[in-house]
Amino acid sequence: MIILGIDPGLASTGFGAIRCDKAIPFLLKCGYIKTSSKEHISNRLFQIHSELNQLIHFLHPDLIAIENVFSLVRYPKAGILLGGVLGIIYLSVFQNNISMIEITSKEVKNSLVGHGGADKQQVRSTIKKLLKITDIKSFHASDAVAIALTAFYRKTSRRER
Repeated sequence: MIILGIDPGLASTGFGAIRCDKAIPFLLKCGYIKTSSKEHISNRLFQIHSELNQLIHFLHPDLIAIENVFSLVRYPKAGILLGGVLGIIYLSVFQNNISMIEITSKEVKNSLVGHGGADKQQVRSTIKKLLKITDIKSFHASDAVAIALTAFYRKTSRRER
C-alpha cells in the first residue's frame, strides 16, 4: 500500500509518500509544491493542482491522507485562501478516484511523539528515526510524511482489533 500525506498550504504544499508492504513503512518520496506570491491566486491553485496530479500519476497511491486544517478567526483571509487549496486537493483526489482521510495535527503529534503539544522539530526527529532517514529539509515535507505515517498507524491499529 502507498499512502500519500499532504500538508496543504498556498505558498508551500508539502507531500510525503510511504510504502507500507509490511509492518515497517519506508519513505518513497517527499518534498513540497512551492508557489510564488507574485503570481495570481488562480495560477497558484492551478500549479498545485497540476503538480499534485503529476505526483499522483507517478506514485499511484492507494490512500491520500490530508491534514484537517483549521483557520483562526483572527486570520479569515488566510482561511479563505487555504480553503481554495483544499478545494484543489479534493478535486485531484476525486478526479483520480483515490480514498482519502483527514487527520488532525493533534492526532499526528499524539501518534508519533506521544503528546499533542509536540513541536515541528520533535515530529521531524521522530519520523527520521522511524523511517531511518538522515534528513528532510522542509517542515512542510516532514509534516506531510508525518501525516502519511499517522494514517498508516491508524489503519494498522484498526486491523489489529
